[in-house]
Amino acid sequence: MKGLVYIIDQTDFEILKLLGENSRIQWKELGQKIHMTGQAVGNRIRRLEDLGIIEQYTIAISRIKLGQIVTAFVTLFVTTANHQEFMDFFQEEEGISEVHRVSGEGCYLLKTHFASNEELDNFLGRLLKYGNYRVNLSIGKLK
Repeated sequence: MKGLVYIIDQTDFEILKLLGENSRIQWKELGQKIHMTGQAVGNRIRRLEDLGIIEQYTIAISRIKLGQIVTAFVTLFVTTANHQEFMDFFQEEEGISEVHRVSGEGCYLLKTHFASNEELDNFLGRLLKYGNYRVNLSIGKLK
């Protein structure tokens, strides 16, 4: 399909929405929800995969049930010229679930999860090696 441009339609968007809610849904069940056969749904899903629109299937983790009750968004203002050193750091740091390079204020936005404020504080101490930071604690996840 290289070189071809394919515009996805409303049915494709509906399939993506339902897969986003439950990536383990059976094609037949998905087809019933959007009034298609399971085989037709499977063909569309394979095409979306081939086009690179569906990159992977993932799971949602209950951080609270894992004991990670503190979720903090950390904006990092890197003060070192060696960004690679920070990149090596965040690959090894288990408390970090997401890292985004951002425009505007700061250089990176980190989504972190910890069992306690003390663990967060220890992490922030290690993070100081790479720059200053601003922390926003999550009060609750809405979506």
